[in-house]
Amino acid sequence: MPAPGGPLSRRAFLARLGALPLVMPALGAAALAAPSTRRSPRALILLWLDGGLSHVDSFDCKPESSPDVRGALRSIRGKLPGTFVNERLVRVAARLDRVALLRSLSHGEGNHDRGAQYLLCGTRPSPVLASPALGAIAALREERGDGELPAYIAVPDAPLEGGAGFLPPSCAPFAVGGDPSRADFAVRDLTPRARDETQRLLAMLDAQDGAPRSASEAARDRFVRQAHALAHEDALRDAFALAHEPAERRARYGAHRLGQSCLLATRLVQHGARVVLVRDVGWDHHRDIARELDTGFPPKLQALDEALGALLDDLRDGPLAGRAVLCVASEFGRTPRLNPSGGRDHWPRAQSVLLAGAGVREGVVVGATDARGEEPSERPLAPPELFATLVHLLGVPDAPLTTQDGRPVRVVADGVEPIPEVLAP
Repeated sequence: MPAPGGPLSRRAFLARLGALPLVMPALGAAALAAPSTRRSPRALILLWLDGGLSHVDSFDCKPESSPDVRGALRSIRGKLPGTFVNERLVRVAARLDRVALLRSLSHGEGNHDRGAQYLLCGTRPSPVLASPALGAIAALREERGDGELPAYIAVPDAPLEGGAGFLPPSCAPFAVGGDPSRADFAVRDLTPRARDETQRLLAMLDAQDGAPRSASEAARDRFVRQAHALAHEDALRDAFALAHEPAERRARYGAHRLGQSCLLATRLVQHGARVVLVRDVGWDHHRDIARELDTGFPPKLQALDEALGALLDDLRDGPLAGRAVLCVASEFGRTPRLNPSGGRDHWPRAQSVLLAGAGVREGVVVGATDARGEEPSERPLAPPELFATLVHLLGVPDAPLTTQDGRPVRVVADGVEPIPEVLAP
């Protein structure tokens, strides 16, 4: 190790950088982005219920089916003809006329990673090519200045399949980490002290190397400037300051991780984020699903109802009106029949997805499943159609992407169109 102030080799620099809390790709949501040709005013909040939401215990209940299908939880009528939702989703049921409900999404990927890949990236998993998530594509399409938030942010983090794929690591989501419902919540890696030390080390390295010698080095410099801005500019740090929210609004979203994560997502959208992925884990209920959904801490369905009800209000009459799209999804549904342990297993052949907000037709139900919720009985939909719909709603240019070996890849597969029933006229 060189003496302080002496020459610093690239190997020594990287070793010292590794000891810092900074994880550079997590802050580079647009460092290598292509220049933007169009910026849509719309943003996307993707509420990702990680593990697999049971459609028959949430948005596609079957009250007239046998007990081994409908389970122990009762259902109530939603504010749309012919819809039944879980009795714990009272706020959502009363606001169902504001959404587009897809009840016939179906695919064949029953593993968590493969199902998440299909839903988040719109393409079937491939052993030779890792596809990027929509947030990463949006980050690529927009070059962010030093005084802007990253285009793609995850609260608190994103699943592996929600990453940059074959795009540059700079397109990966900025993960805020932590629990927004805690009183001591703070975004990790944004302390000015850590950033200042990183810049000092980079300055020592650059003093030897001179001006940027490649596009990647120039992108690194833009990345570091953006990280410095996030750490030092009050206007950007304010985007993460949930303490600035009125107590009444915080209470509407619920005093739990999911609710406060969704509230943070609204602040990030208001401050310019393009895609915010809110990841709520714990939906993989192979045992005692009724108990897990109804009596956890907090109860999963109650937390979802509070957070989603507040989001739907803000999308209609609050600060998100006309500027944000909401998508509630997970990697697959769950088996309509309860297993011997009182749980439900993975079931990709049927699941429900909810859309709302700017550009989404309100009060629409697309598709249906059979009496047991096993298969689509009308208007079957596939994940690429949902992906194409979100691309359309966000206004993301459909120009081909380029892999690291120079191969062009379409954002939306040939022949796949948005779901017309859910698009507002």
